[in-house]
Amino acid sequence: MMRYLLSIISFTTIYCLTACSEPQEATVSVDHTMTYDAVEEATKTPDASISRDGNWTIVSRVEKGDRVYWFVAPDIDKVSPALFKKTIHFDGKNTKQTLTVSKCEAPKQTCDDLMEQFKTLSDKYK
Repeated sequence: MMRYLLSIISFTTIYCLTACSEPQEATVSVDHTMTYDAVEEATKTPDASISRDGNWTIVSRVEKGDRVYWFVAPDIDKVSPALFKKTIHFDGKNTKQTLTVSKCEAPKQTCDDLMEQFKTLSDKYK
């Protein structure tokens, strides 16, 4: 329960900081409280859509009016999971803000490679 609460607080803080700054097309940050449990929880909602693109699993849903995509990277070595969360927010003036949060426990080069794959894949989901 505490981990879930910390996850919500962390995401909310990052989201607020991004929303209060000037509009940006994409912001990438790391949130060490992000877990696969949160992705699994997202799949249990009736509006969740689950798809595959290559070896990636994508979970899409609407949260508080924002489009949210969870991108789960292919299983590399069964030890180093990686996932990315992309939130697309439109304010009342139709200004689009995109927030991307990532978690990767693989070696740096592998994470960098996955980030590049994610960026290419993420461009399809706007």
